[in-house]
Amino acid sequence: MYVDLGVSGVPLLLSVILAASVVASDMERITVTGTRIPQSQAEQPVPVQVISRNEIARLQGGSILPLLRQIAGAEVYQTGGFGGQTSVFLQGGGSGQVLVLLDGQPLTSPTLGSAALQNLHPDEVERIEVVRGARSSLYGSNSMTGVIHIFTREAERNEASVRVRHGAHNFRELAGSASYQTDFSQHQLQFSRRLFEGYDLTVDREFGNQMMDGAQATNFSLNNRFDVSDRLQIRLRHTDNRSLAEYDQSCFDPETFERVTCFPATQTRQQGTVGRFDVQWRPGLRHEWQLGEWRERMRTVNRGDSESFWLGLGDEFMTERQHLSWLQTQRLAGGNQQLSIGLDWQEETAELEPMPLDNERRRSVAGLAQHQWSYPNWQVNLGGRLEHVTGFGVQGSHHVDFGWTGVDGWLFGAGQGSGYRLPTFNDLYWPQGGNPNLDTERSRNWRAFSRYYTGYGHAEVELFRNEFTNLIAWAPTADPLLWEPQNIGSARAHGATLRWEHQLGVWRLRAHGTVQSTYDRETGQGLLYRADRFGNLTASYGFAEGVLSADVYMSSSRLGDAVTGERLPGYWLLNARWEQVLLPQWHFYVSMDNLLDKEYVQRPGFHEPRRQFRIGLSYHWR
Repeated sequence: MYVDLGVSGVPLLLSVILAASVVASDMERITVTGTRIPQSQAEQPVPVQVISRNEIARLQGGSILPLLRQIAGAEVYQTGGFGGQTSVFLQGGGSGQVLVLLDGQPLTSPTLGSAALQNLHPDEVERIEVVRGARSSLYGSNSMTGVIHIFTREAERNEASVRVRHGAHNFRELAGSASYQTDFSQHQLQFSRRLFEGYDLTVDREFGNQMMDGAQATNFSLNNRFDVSDRLQIRLRHTDNRSLAEYDQSCFDPETFERVTCFPATQTRQQGTVGRFDVQWRPGLRHEWQLGEWRERMRTVNRGDSESFWLGLGDEFMTERQHLSWLQTQRLAGGNQQLSIGLDWQEETAELEPMPLDNERRRSVAGLAQHQWSYPNWQVNLGGRLEHVTGFGVQGSHHVDFGWTGVDGWLFGAGQGSGYRLPTFNDLYWPQGGNPNLDTERSRNWRAFSRYYTGYGHAEVELFRNEFTNLIAWAPTADPLLWEPQNIGSARAHGATLRWEHQLGVWRLRAHGTVQSTYDRETGQGLLYRADRFGNLTASYGFAEGVLSADVYMSSSRLGDAVTGERLPGYWLLNARWEQVLLPQWHFYVSMDNLLDKEYVQRPGFHEPRRQFRIGLSYHWR
């Protein structure tokens, strides 16, 4: 993300940000929602990670990818360069087994089963909160291995900025932002337009057009906050993302069926509106209402002039989700206990053209409860959820979390929880191979962690074990030539995740690493695309009116083909960024991704971008 560090204040704030100490007291001031209730990060009995605005500013990445790679325990894959499908595998789980929220609004698609993270612009992100472990008892379907909660930016002062950027593969960007603040309201506007001519994504020369595969994206967001009174706060946010990503596909003449050159692409539009009302009725009693709508439309098109045919040409997916939730938090007598109860309602609809789905709608209603006991040296959370889903009956899940701070500077925690994932509309009703008899995927998670506050940061280690059952995958039927989605069995993932943050003067160091073992419990074979070892190291240095940062991402080999057992080789990447304030209103940016021009593979059959240089300039009004 090429983030404007200067929009948050005068240029000297660049150095002040980097020089700020990261001590335990800072963590105590960070409010997070790992248990769906605002609470100090230092008091959470679950391992919650926060990627703050300051950290995002230091990364200055060109996409959402550098932000996601900061998530401890997460393997992040992008099919090709800018615009390619971006997937997060969290502690051995698949991309559809981690729930992604945007300001509390689910982004995970009920048709595709995962979130199109590549369509988000990092300039919109204020912070990212990550909770590892099964959290379906709080958030429902898809939160089998964790929750990634993305919060968008809010206005802090009256200001505006505009910037342009250019880089490798003819990457171009025009972006702007404006903030306006009154005594009782805040308004934040973000806009960006990005173009990328790209490169040939596929390795197989017999497959595709051997031409440049480019992408483009337009992002617009408007975030509003109204402080009506000391007891009532209202937030309204609207997002509109449009993108087009080209890819390679075998194409044929519709009359002669001879192979022809075509230029397939996927057009996507995402629109989301969400409103939240926080009401503090009296001290110790809080109500939260949230309602929203999310629409996603995906269409496959041919960008070329010639008529051609391929499987999927003209297909159009239309997904819509409405949700309404209510959560009440009540402090009980004595003040050291807290009871939360809530209701969630959701309706999902999906349409497919030109071949309709057999069933296009499902509804769910859920009730949840959580009880927290807090004492000077320990805290216990106990919660559960019952959810009724059309066609699947009642789904139950739970969590138990324990935290202890009896040793000065240390936090010890342990927990156990369960999760589930509903089959997607494609799994159930896809006209060319859906299976309406599928059951929900299930998971159970055990974890234990310890965190030590050094006075200049903290270090954390977590042991985890995830058990998966009723996994959904395409498999042959009684007719070996026919495949369909089936509940094929069970899998296990266990290992350790380490995370470290340290402040040394104007240096800020952050690192995380994971060692894990993932395998199918019936065959003993490893799971696709899960590395045994992976991690990230980021270092940033602040100086007068500027910042330098670099990060290294490392991944060991992983299974790339379940049939042949072929493994994809490990790799490591070095990225570097520099921002300098030239004048009080002008900022200069330089970045180099894959600085050493490494050749690597994340998915079989796809080229990955080599060295990418980008340069940018921005102007700011205050």
